[in-house]
Parts: sequence; C-alpha cells; structure tokens
Amino acid sequence: MLSTNVKTTNDLMSIALQAEREAIRRYTMLAEKMREGDNTSAAGLFERMIIEEEEHERLLLAWMEQEGIKENSDIGPISWKDPNISTTYDDEARDPYQSSPYRALAFAVHNEEIAFRFYTHVAAESESKMVRKYAEILAREELGHAALLRAERRRAYHLEREDDMVEPRLDPKSVHNKADLLMAAVHIDHFLEEEMNKISENAPEIKVLSSETRLQIKSNESMLRDLAMNEKMSPGDHITRNLAQIKSYNDYIGQNAITQDLKIQRLCACCDRSFSFYDAVVDVTNDEAVMLTAQKLSSSALDRIGVLKETLGKECGCVD
Repeated sequence: MLSTNVKTTNDLMSIALQAEREAIRRYTMLAEKMREGDNTSAAGLFERMIIEEEEHERLLLAWMEQEGIKENSDIGPISWKDPNISTTYDDEARDPYQSSPYRALAFAVHNEEIAFRFYTHVAAESESKMVRKYAEILAREELGHAALLRAERRRAYHLEREDDMVEPRLDPKSVHNKADLLMAAVHIDHFLEEEMNKISENAPEIKVLSSETRLQIKSNESMLRDLAMNEKMSPGDHITRNLAQIKSYNDYIGQNAITQDLKIQRLCACCDRSFSFYDAVVDVTNDEAVMLTAQKLSSSALDRIGVLKETLGKECGCVD
C-alpha cells in the first residue's frame, strides 16, 4: 500500500490528485473493455464514474488553488493496494462477461474504502497538524462518496436480482470435505480446459497447459473414486447444487458469439477466480486434509495464471 508517512500538505494533496487521475484512467480502460465486450450497462456505469471522478479532480484543484497549495511534480501516478481488502471486486468488475452495474459499483466502493483507510492512517500518524487536518477532510470526503455508492450498489443489486442477472459463484463454505473440494476442482478444470482449447490454435504454450489441466482432471477424478470406494466419502448436496447452477449459467453465457480477445479475457478471469476460491477454502476450512489439498490446488492455479500472463500478456485484459 502507498506509504502513509506523508510529511507536507503539498504531498498529501498531490497524492489525492493523482488518486483521482488514477481512478479516471482505470474507469476509462474498463469502460472501453465493456464496450468491446458489448456490455453496455457496465460500460455506461463506468463512463458515469469517469465524469464524477473528473469533477472530484476539478474540485481538488480549486481547493488547492484557494489554499495556496502547489502540486508536487515529483509525485507521479499512483496505484495503491490494501492487502486487507479483497480484490474480488476488481476481478468481477473488469471481466466483460461478469461485470454489471452492481459489480462496477462494488468496485468503486472498494476503491473509496482503500482511499478512506489511507487518509485515516495519514491523519493518525502524521506529526504535522496541517497534514492531519487535510487528511481528516479527505477521509470524510471518501467516506461520503462510499456511502452514496453503497446506496446505489444496493439498488443495483436488487434490480439485478429481479432480472435474474446475478451470476452464481463457488462458495468456499460449501466445501465440507475433501470430496467436495475435488469435485469443485474437476468442475473448474473441465471448464478451463474447454476455454483453453478455444484459443490454443496458435499458442503452443496454451496447448501444453490444456494437456496438463487434462492430466490434473484425471488425477482428481481418480482421487474422488478412491474416496468413494475406500472412505465412503462423496460430495455433498450443497456443492453439487452450487456447481449445477454455475454450469447452467456458463452454458447460457457460452451460447453468445464472442471474439477471440474476449475468450482470452474470460479464461484469465476464470483462472484468477479459481485461485481466489482455493485460497479462500484454505482460510475457512477446519479440515486439515481439505486445507492441504486446497493449498496444492491454489499453488497449481497460481502457476497456471503465471503461464497465461507470460504467454498472453496484455491480452489477458489486466488493469494494473
């Protein structure tokens, strides 16, 4: 995360200004990506947020001029990240298949929360009375922005629920034993293998990755059979229903004609989400066998992400 050891009001206000510009940059990139994916509802929401962030930038500049605060040219573009706040919203918002007004707003709330935490820490830690004063004002501003966005997010959520647009997600709490986890892994890998095969024609590395994924599927299916035969352990109803909902949703989405670029973005986003799922299972489970298996699966998922990013680069659609 960006250092909260801010010495002067010039530095603090320059950071705030760069944060607004970073938000404009990210929202612009995401709006363009949504347009490319024919996701007009999410694109429109991001375009509206661009206008709001541009207004925030204008107000900051006016405030700085009124207070006689000069922008510090040594403070360049920033990209703050808070390890204590999940990046799930980022993943959902930037995926043209999964994004929606609700998820775009969730992403915006997430950003406001990071900004609020940053300014709060600056206000608490700075030795300068003026820096503390300005940081407290900025923190209140971000808190106000987040409150407004949360209200809009709630409305968007209920509208999407009414339209049945909310995508079912793998729930780490639905994993109660090793069989549950292996069944989820087989489901994930079958889907990823199919997606890899769609883009592998001119990408030898993806063909290799697809073959390795197929071997992993066979291994996990074999372990599932052993658990059923030797330990009388089988996947429960919760994970079974969860996977059936996701398969139905993916089949529906797959009926739409999509470009090669969007296939790549979809694959990369799904790989990111699989890692997040396994990592979450490690955190929530009390079963040591499940935890160890989830750790191995998360490591494998991370390796897969590394290969894709190295092979496909910016085509993965990452917003840094």
